[in-house]
Amino acid sequence: MKRRSEHSHVNHERWLVSYADFITLLFAFFVVMYAISSVNEGKYKVLSSTLKNVFDTAPASSKPIALLHGSASSSQDSTQKDVSDEQRRVLVQIKLDMVSALKNEMAQHKVNIVDHKDWLDIDIQSELLFSSGSAVLSDAALTTLTKISQVLARYPNAVRIQGYTDNVPIVSSIYPSNWELSAARAVSVLRLFIEQGVDPARMAAVAYGEFQPLADNTTEAGRQRNRRVMVAISKSASGPTSPFEP
Repeated sequence: MKRRSEHSHVNHERWLVSYADFITLLFAFFVVMYAISSVNEGKYKVLSSTLKNVFDTAPASSKPIALLHGSASSSQDSTQKDVSDEQRRVLVQIKLDMVSALKNEMAQHKVNIVDHKDWLDIDIQSELLFSSGSAVLSDAALTTLTKISQVLARYPNAVRIQGYTDNVPIVSSIYPSNWELSAARAVSVLRLFIEQGVDPARMAAVAYGEFQPLADNTTEAGRQRNRRVMVAISKSASGPTSPFEP
């Protein structure tokens, strides 16, 4: 007897399983998306009400709130102002002391004191200090400069000694030009101040020669005014590098 061959059964509906899985996943995806995008109406109303109150309510104060760095800057400016005021007060006291010490020389118009607010100029005519063409201090110079040095020694302020001449050329083997003469005169005054107790770290000597005249050099009176030594006293105690005017 001939045996009939067996054939396996083919399931043509297998795609339905995959399709059902796909539809299930797609449904789940839309459910999640809807849940994410839906708005909680209660929370929305609370947020809306809060924002409305913020923007509709008038500010409690019309004054701006000071920022931290602004306050720090204001405090720093105040401190700097206090320091400057104290420096100015000390400079005024130096001026009063100088006027008291030099009242005789000022009465004779040999010394003049000019207040520039940030520094003092003590203008000394060279005839009181030196012989013509010389940088050696006279006896009268020692008396006057000692008075000045005694005041300077009591304060820490920076000092600059400035030498000036007229425009008449100097004929000397020691001083080839008015530059050298004005420098030597300024240094002579500086050395005396050091000997009398003024701190040398506070001082400097500067020569201007004939190039910073006070008056017209065409007259003898003008040339006499231009021959001078000036002691410039700064309100600062930082040393001779402090700014001065010529």
